[in-house]
Amino acid sequence: MCGRYFYDLDSEELQELCRKIQERHKQEKELAERIASGEVYPSNYVVTLASTPREQILPGLTRWGFDGFKKGQLIINARSETVEEKKTFKKPFQENRCIFPMSGFNEWDQEKRKFYFSTDQTIFVAGFYRLHNSSEGRRAESIILTTRPNGSVRNIHDRMPLIVNRKDIDKWILDIDFARHLINTDMPELLSEQVS
Repeated sequence: MCGRYFYDLDSEELQELCRKIQERHKQEKELAERIASGEVYPSNYVVTLASTPREQILPGLTRWGFDGFKKGQLIINARSETVEEKKTFKKPFQENRCIFPMSGFNEWDQEKRKFYFSTDQTIFVAGFYRLHNSSEGRRAESIILTTRPNGSVRNIHDRMPLIVNRKDIDKWILDIDFARHLINTDMPELLSEQVS
């Protein structure tokens, strides 16, 4: 579920988030140049919104996917219904929630046809991150939360990303009670189109 999404730099809003990250990481030019855009894949470095210790919401750079238990394994999604039951996810979900801003996301049906889901504006998808020591050093790794599909996705796939309303971004990131509530709400309807 949600194995790819689209980050369109023609969007002024998404372009501005990238610019803010590049400004903050001027000294780490290589890192800032890794920001994925266009079609985004697991293991890419992606724009996420998260809180500073002073509860200021800022864009940052995380690698999409947690390193798994086996070499080369990458965990990119977590089921929202069971996120606090899984040892790997519980603490990051409770302490380090984030948002994945995107233009839309892709799903494939049983016949392997690809569909693109979007709205007429930026979509904000719920997730969380952890700081992890890897062979590349310490880095932030992020995961997208999935939920049961609504009517616009159900005929294509049995899961969809957990979408956060723009006005609720701060609450998702800062308020665990709100986050637990959102997991059980219905998702907004989306536009869909088959793509090649």
